[in-house]
Amino acid sequence: MDIKVNFSQFYSVKTAVAAVLIGTAPLCFISTAHGAIQNEVQVLAVDAEGADDNLIGAQYIRYLDAVQSNTGAYLINPYLQRVSSLSGGYYTVDDLDVFTLGSTFYLNQEWMIDLQGLHTKSDGMYGDIENTSVDFKVGFNLIPEWQIGAGLIYQRASYDFNDGVDIFKERYKETSAMAFTRYTTVNKMGTGWDLTAEYIAYDADTLSATARYFFSPGFSIAGTYTFVNGIDDLDNDNSAGIELDYWFNEQFSIKASFEKDLDNDDGSDIASLTASYRF
Repeated sequence: MDIKVNFSQFYSVKTAVAAVLIGTAPLCFISTAHGAIQNEVQVLAVDAEGADDNLIGAQYIRYLDAVQSNTGAYLINPYLQRVSSLSGGYYTVDDLDVFTLGSTFYLNQEWMIDLQGLHTKSDGMYGDIENTSVDFKVGFNLIPEWQIGAGLIYQRASYDFNDGVDIFKERYKETSAMAFTRYTTVNKMGTGWDLTAEYIAYDADTLSATARYFFSPGFSIAGTYTFVNGIDDLDNDNSAGIELDYWFNEQFSIKASFEKDLDNDDGSDIASLTASYRF
């Protein structure tokens, strides 16, 4: 689950320039280990334009089989090689805590089952807010390069407000349908395209797409676009971004991204920095 995207859903101020991750640079000098990678640690920082503090956190991924690094592109090799995984993460900013759990299972070269959960909790001065989201997806590869799929997204939220004068509680539940597709032309030399698109159908219909090109197994650039259909009196929202992913070797990488709301110039920019280490 992309925590950068979900963070923008639960935190009202959108973000700007990424914070610096401490203590990760020496990892790029660690020797590589072909064919033995089954673990990954990711450290993320997101800085909010107009916010006082940055969201920071980490995620651990356990691959159920070894991820081979002598072919394909490092970033997406778990997908190219159909390697199943389990993951968990924790992120925080101010009084907001974010917990994630996920699993991706490849039943064979064609079928995939993906389950991702996210829970946020905010203990503010005047009340508590909790939000739980569970994404369930099933994917099928028509051919090795082209995957299609569909799923459901379940969301539950609760709001407890008390400022000493007014007291109220609110509960909210919603289940939404979604569809996605992925087309990948990355070859054994690690170059080519990775194209994805996703549509979520609910009150504020959301369409997102990413086009990533791999210049080498360890370097890629991606462009992103997201459209959110405005509900009631709200305007539609369009955002676009760019992402650079660079692997110093098959184990250590740095990813930087920047996203801008095309319809809002005030406090609308998102930037993030992620360091990943596989072992």
